[in-house]
Amino acid sequence: MLKRKIKEWLKRYFWADTLSTIVSIFVAWAIKETTNDRVLSAFLASVAASVIFYGVIILRDVKKSMQSHRLRNKKYQARSILIDFRNLMVEFGPAEVLDVLAVRPFFMYLIPTLMTNFIVGSFIGKTLADIVFFVPAILMYEVRKKHLR
Repeated sequence: MLKRKIKEWLKRYFWADTLSTIVSIFVAWAIKETTNDRVLSAFLASVAASVIFYGVIILRDVKKSMQSHRLRNKKYQARSILIDFRNLMVEFGPAEVLDVLAVRPFFMYLIPTLMTNFIVGSFIGKTLADIVFFVPAILMYEVRKKHLR
């Protein structure tokens, strides 16, 4: 059962998180190199991570929802969009508020500051933030699947 769940979670989150990691580390490095402002670097890397992560998740969810509608000979309409949006808010809302306002910028600032290699520090900082983010996100994903269509 747990092995099946882990595979499901990896299928849902792996590519979104991998792409967001690559982009956020590049943004962190580019901002630090051009401005030498570690705070700005941490925040902009956090924003980049969110944009890429949610872009991938939204595209995948909308595509899946549209395919489901097509199989049932139904149109994907405004109500469908609202349901998909609600599902994303339930799954990610609580984790994202904590993540974007405090956790991710904190780790993306602190860890690279403590290390001599900025890129490795940024990767470790993002990974720590991801751990804090994914615990409530996965819990809410499971709640959403159980209680919402």
